[in-house]
Amino acid sequence: MEYEIINGSLEDLSEIVKLNMKIFKGMYESEPYSLEQYHSKLEDKIPIINVAKMGNEIVGDSIAFQKEDSLYLWVLGVSKDHRNKKIASQLFDLLEDFARKQELSVSVKTYPVSNEMIRLLKKRGYEIIKTDDSGAIHFRLDL
Repeated sequence: MEYEIINGSLEDLSEIVKLNMKIFKGMYESEPYSLEQYHSKLEDKIPIINVAKMGNEIVGDSIAFQKEDSLYLWVLGVSKDHRNKKIASQLFDLLEDFARKQELSVSVKTYPVSNEMIRLLKKRGYEIIKTDDSGAIHFRLDL
């Protein structure tokens, strides 16, 4: 069965949170965000939500929003069972196309434990802007 990458919406958050709980559980020192935390983070923003679906199931997602002069990628996740199928790259393609049309750069913050994300960002031409006190690595792509 093939998957499709489509625009999502806030109505997809419940399913996105369930997927991201599985993806990010144990990856970081803190627990993955709850549905309430997603709503709180996004309440004063206009999120750009994209999902990868296989049938009716969400198998990947990205959530971004404008932050200053940039489109900030806040969350990107792909189910472990659906990796290495270019889903993350296609989610990035949608995000970068949107940013290009809005004349924005794209920024991402990730942590050293996210080796796959760091490799993907470097492969796509993102440059490291800084590493902050928490160890987070800030990337940016000017389009």
